[in-house]
Formats: sequence, structure tokens, C-alpha cells
Amino acid sequence: MNHKTRISLLTLVGFSLAPVTINAQTENKWSLDVSMNMFLAGLSGDVTAHGVPAHLNASFGDIFDHLDVAAAGRATMGYDRWFMSTEFSYLKLKASVPAARANFEQWLVEPSLGYQVCNHFAAFAGARYNNLSGDVSVTGPLGNIRSTIGTQEWWDPIIGGLVSVPLIGNALTLDGRFDIGGFGVGSDLTWQAYPYLSWRFAKWGSAQLGYRWLGTDYETGSGTSKCRYDVVVQGPQVGLTVHL
Repeated sequence: MNHKTRISLLTLVGFSLAPVTINAQTENKWSLDVSMNMFLAGLSGDVTAHGVPAHLNASFGDIFDHLDVAAAGRATMGYDRWFMSTEFSYLKLKASVPAARANFEQWLVEPSLGYQVCNHFAAFAGARYNNLSGDVSVTGPLGNIRSTIGTQEWWDPIIGGLVSVPLIGNALTLDGRFDIGGFGVGSDLTWQAYPYLSWRFAKWGSAQLGYRWLGTDYETGSGTSKCRYDVVVQGPQVGLTVHL
């Protein structure tokens, strides 16, 4: 990661720290929501490092045995129906199967601009920055082959929507964040789905519990320089949001 990229990311992360609250604040046009999440991440998919391919899979039941916890957060500043949001995620993943083992670290930073169409739906567009590093070890007829992918970084454009359905007034809602992007600009495809329950336990705070999927299909190079990361990271996510 070069010096300019680090400065840009620190600026974005400084503005970020989680599920977006999309309820209209018409009586107070300015709003600010800040939250932190814990993402119990599993991993499945195909990875290739310097031409060495491996298929990895760790089911939900294998999470605590094979994979690490990831942290995520989001800050959203709104004015009337418009809002600006920045998310960051840090994923430290490790998975092993009988013939392969992989370790990955992935940073994601996601700035976006959105508009609340109605009380139950908001649309947004933005970008997702990925910074990926790690290694893959494969055991085969020639013995153990280990290869590192170095550091790969790229930006993906994304578009998406936020939904909120009240279950018990405004105290308990069924919410969701869904997006898709990439389109060959950075990765071939990136997508995210995060349905969750949100409990507004006080005017200043709410808690969330849901399940998150984050898919990435990225490929660069060819032959022995080929790097591919076609992976779905998934697992339960819990969070706490402070409404300022």
C-alpha cells in the first residue's frame, strides 16, 4: 500500500466507524450514527497464488476451529433524505482442508452516498476498496508448495439498497443492506447481503444481530503470476450503534 493510499484510507477510516439507520429524521434534519460490529467470518471458494490453485471451504460449524473474528464499522452522516456513509472492515482469515491451507488479511473501506426514497427503502452508490495479502500452501505429488500473493489492492464501484421493515413499532425492525459491484473495473464481481434484526433499546442506541455474506471474484495476471480470489466470506454479525 503506497503512502498516498494510506493517507486516503486513514482519512476515510477517521470518518467511519455499521449498519446504516435509514429512518427519516425530518424534525432534526442532521443525524449521525456510529457503530462497531463483530463479524464471525467463515470462508469458501477458490484462490490462486502465483499459479498455485486451491479450493477452500469452512462451514459455519467450522468457524471457531479454522477462522478468525473480523471487525467492521460504519459512520453515517445524514441531512434530510441524503446521507454519506463510510464503512471499514478488517478480516483475518485462515482455513485448511486436507490438501491445502490459506491465510489472508483483507482490509475494506467503503465510502458511499445515498438517498432515502421512502421510510422503508434507501438507495446508494459508492466504491469498495480492497487490500488483500496472504499465502496458499498446497500438498500434492511434488510435496508441499507454498506461495504468497503479495499485496493486491483495487477499487470496485458498487450500487445497492437499504431496507427497513418495522416489526414492533420502531423498537424492533427487520433491516438489510444489499449491494453489487465490480463490473470488471476492479474485480469481476463483488456483492454483499446483510439481513439483520435491529433493536432500538434507547433513544441513543440500538443493537443488531444478523448474518452477512461478502462475495469477491478478483483475478489478475496469468500463468505463474496469476492471482485469483473468488471467495465468499460469511457468518453471523453482531453490532452496537450509537445515535448522535
